[in-house]
Amino acid sequence: MTSYQTLWPYLRRYRRRLILGLLALIVVDLIQLTIPRVIKYVVDHLAGLTATPGFLAKAGTLIVLLAMIIGLFRFIWRQLIFGFSRIVEEDLRNRLYGKLLLMSSSWFMKRPSGDIMARATNDLEAVRMASGMGLVAMVDAIVMGAASIGFMIWINIQLTLLALIPMPLIVFLTRYFGGVMYRRYLNTQNIFGEMTERVREYLSGIRVIQAYVRENMVLRDMDRLGRKYVRENIRLTMVSGSFFPMMLMFTNLSTAIVIYFGGRQTIFQNISPGDFVAFISYLGLLTWPMMALGWVTNLVQRGAAALERINQVVDQEPDIVSRSRPVLPLKIRGHLEIRHLTFAYPGRGGTVLRDLSLSFQAGRTTALVGRTGSGKSTVLNLVPRLFDPPRGTIFLDGVDITDLNLSDLRAGIGYVPQDGYLFSGTVAENLVFGRPASDEAKMRAAARAAELEEDIRLFPDGYQTIIGERGVTLSGGQRQRLALARALLIDPPLLILDDTFSAVDAATEEKILANLARIRAGRTTILVSHRLTSLAIADFIHVIDHGRLVQSGRHHELVVRDGYYALMYRLQQFQAQVMQSGDIISTGRG
Repeated sequence: MTSYQTLWPYLRRYRRRLILGLLALIVVDLIQLTIPRVIKYVVDHLAGLTATPGFLAKAGTLIVLLAMIIGLFRFIWRQLIFGFSRIVEEDLRNRLYGKLLLMSSSWFMKRPSGDIMARATNDLEAVRMASGMGLVAMVDAIVMGAASIGFMIWINIQLTLLALIPMPLIVFLTRYFGGVMYRRYLNTQNIFGEMTERVREYLSGIRVIQAYVRENMVLRDMDRLGRKYVRENIRLTMVSGSFFPMMLMFTNLSTAIVIYFGGRQTIFQNISPGDFVAFISYLGLLTWPMMALGWVTNLVQRGAAALERINQVVDQEPDIVSRSRPVLPLKIRGHLEIRHLTFAYPGRGGTVLRDLSLSFQAGRTTALVGRTGSGKSTVLNLVPRLFDPPRGTIFLDGVDITDLNLSDLRAGIGYVPQDGYLFSGTVAENLVFGRPASDEAKMRAAARAAELEEDIRLFPDGYQTIIGERGVTLSGGQRQRLALARALLIDPPLLILDDTFSAVDAATEEKILANLARIRAGRTTILVSHRLTSLAIADFIHVIDHGRLVQSGRHHELVVRDGYYALMYRLQQFQAQVMQSGDIISTGRG
């Protein structure tokens, strides 16, 4: 149960709240234990034929007052203790989410999103129940159980010992069933995480599923996972469901013992009829602690398993962090230098970059070119440390990027990948994501530079148009241009464009590049594009292949040399000429 050490700071911080809540709970228990004593006196007076209407009225009024006090204090403890469980839930959720924001891309690549979502929903719910209702049931069981047994001993110790005969077996069964419930709940939550991830994946890829007519396959797969989840829940329920009836069975067994032996002692006048009724009442009050024992076991084991899964994330140290004493923030000019960089993705076989050395001059536009899989995107991912480069390989303005504060480094870089992610809000909300306080003039200027302003004017609600999850209502080119505009709005010293125009037509790309040349003058831009005819604006071009630098130079220099760049340039020129002339190339049959 070491998982519950996570809750100790909360118990210390909110100890006054908890102490008051527990005191109110104990008051409720003690008053409930007082009511059987009132009933005892009433029964004894009735049995002795000494009860009067006034006495009965006073006894009834007393019970009503006690019930009202119970209601008041029950309200108090529910507010304090259940409120504490909500505080724990909120803080754990914030800690979990805060830690997720610090984890690297490689960490997320190893873990399904659905499993993370399950930890943030079902697991947190289980912790809340354990720290709220579980705590109440445990204290209630201890106080009510101990006090009930104490009153029973006061009435008759021999009868009490007989009533408690099933107790040792209850303790044994509690320990056994508790371990089984813990293991089965942990397994159930893992399957729930797998199922959540599959649902997320299928909903994100719904258009592909429909295009390939794979709806039935998806239904069969979800049916298989759903049945598996149900089977595991049934296995868990078979344990917890059998535990509660066992508690009730042993309670009824105790009641049967008391009725037989207590009834005989009442007949022989060893105890009064009032004591016998009070003893039965206390045994009834003991029923709840016995059942609560099973419920507490269930809640505690679920909470422990859930906390273990949450702690696996919360206790995880981010693999990409700032140094303990980073270099003081500097005004980024944008001179980027890569020195003898060799890199392989964690957990994957094969080296992606091999002894790569590149230079990107400050205030200039530099293009990075190469065939698919050559390592271009890897280089660009390493610059803002989305993946961590080896120390001493990447320098920004002469400073090793691993020596810079991570937030300062990323704040000075605008990064636009090919599949720039968009959120499900409005165009404006996506546009100002990096600069929430931006005014309308800056928004329009960024959209105009990305050649998106005309498109936005045609949207139903302009900048307030809802674009849906991942920008589903936009075309591919519009999504890329909106992601570009978002980066341009922050006006970063270093702008990285990783094949940002792949879904944009050539004419629009040329306009955007002309805009960039104007507004980015004197600032550093790194550009990746497979459309080489547009790279004439670049001040310098690096060509890499299989993670190595194979060519460098200006556009007009590279097109006259032998190599990949010249070959691809001539091929793209030929394709453009064919498109313009309207010629149709066919193989024919001879």
